[in-house]
Amino acid sequence: MPRIIALIPLVPAMCAGLAFLVLTFWRPAAGCGLLVLLTPLTTGLGRGTIVPFLRPNEALLLALLAGLALHRLHHPHPRPITSLDLAVGSFAIGTVVVPSLVLLVSNQPGLPGADTLHDVLAPAQFLLVYLVFSRTPFSSRSVPMILNLAMLAGVIVGLVAIAELVDVGGIRELMARYYPVPVTPSWDPVYRPMSTLGHYSAVGAFGAMNFTLALSLATARHPDFSGPWLIVVMVVNLAAVVVSLTWAPLLVIPLVAVIILWHGRHVPWELGVTVVALAVAFVVFWPAVSERIAQQGLASSVGLVVPQTFQTRLDHWQQFFLPALADHVWLGSGTIIPSIVPTPLTDFVDNEYLRDAFRAGVVGLMLLLVMLLAIALTGWRSRRAGSDPTARSLGSTCLALVVFLALIGVTAEYLFFGGVSQEFAMLVGLLAAQNLVEARVEQRSATGSLTSHSPA
Repeated sequence: MPRIIALIPLVPAMCAGLAFLVLTFWRPAAGCGLLVLLTPLTTGLGRGTIVPFLRPNEALLLALLAGLALHRLHHPHPRPITSLDLAVGSFAIGTVVVPSLVLLVSNQPGLPGADTLHDVLAPAQFLLVYLVFSRTPFSSRSVPMILNLAMLAGVIVGLVAIAELVDVGGIRELMARYYPVPVTPSWDPVYRPMSTLGHYSAVGAFGAMNFTLALSLATARHPDFSGPWLIVVMVVNLAAVVVSLTWAPLLVIPLVAVIILWHGRHVPWELGVTVVALAVAFVVFWPAVSERIAQQGLASSVGLVVPQTFQTRLDHWQQFFLPALADHVWLGSGTIIPSIVPTPLTDFVDNEYLRDAFRAGVVGLMLLLVMLLAIALTGWRSRRAGSDPTARSLGSTCLALVVFLALIGVTAEYLFFGGVSQEFAMLVGLLAAQNLVEARVEQRSATGSLTSHSPA
């Protein structure tokens, strides 16, 4: 009887999951849209809080995959494999297989641990989200709906972060009750909001990503997105970047904007309003920003100064992480940080490339580089999409985000932060689908041209 009573709280979750599966089978685009909306809002809930052994976003993805598999059985839709598919697949599969083999061969004691298993399988979720959005056939109305839901999630995450910084109505305590607060490093004591993503750096990166998407849509003059709505998205997400008090995304955003404007050859009027709003955000939240500046040791310095937290990271990399990696250069250590690194520091590698090197060594770094280059090239080629604003805006977004993630990855492991990873995989998947559609249109046009000019 006690076991039956303990299962009662799972009934609503099971019913919701079943309803989600049925909805995905009936309307795949609706299921994908809900995944895009709900993933950032549930990522910070933690593992096992709603569904045993899984994070809510992982359970949502599994239910979505089940619904899509049932739908494909009734509506087969073959799709050729592209170079972008190979690049993304090679990175995800390679960075799962290599650490798995390293752990099996070395017989390390961390192999049976659930945390190690989750770390090893992390790239698989990136690949699954990419496959969902690159393989699911969407109508011309479905893609704008999915992008609107992604930006709506960004607005909600940003507003919650702003409310947390100000502590409106005791929201900090309320959020901490449902969204567990992770351990923060002792050298970074300033409070920063984590919103629904579970990490303050993820808040900054997620806000920058949604700002990038909205700016790309405005630059491409997409008719399915209104100017006022895009202004709201850009303003709230820029404010979220400011209140996250994370310098790296904020410093790279101007470069991201330049790439988008250069790619689109157009400066939207919405950008001017957004710049004014950014200045207002700095004024409104200046007490928190100034405290962060003082804590970083920048307030009384002249010229270019390395922030205090980044200097601490540099010291840790040189003293511990690089020596620990020296014996695992080619294939990594199977995601396990060697014992030469003090235990309190093992969760704070704070560098995308070092973390990937511990995962799969030089092999993993090469696979990451190839994937990013493939995404960037596909994004650049979208300029040839002609009058299709969806393909052009997705292309400029992904091109800018590759540069964004490559630069800020020096300061933290942004590519696999909750919410950030899934949205990036979604955007790349949509870009791959749009790129294939454009290729088919060009092929049909070429075939029609040859047919019309052939002798009777």
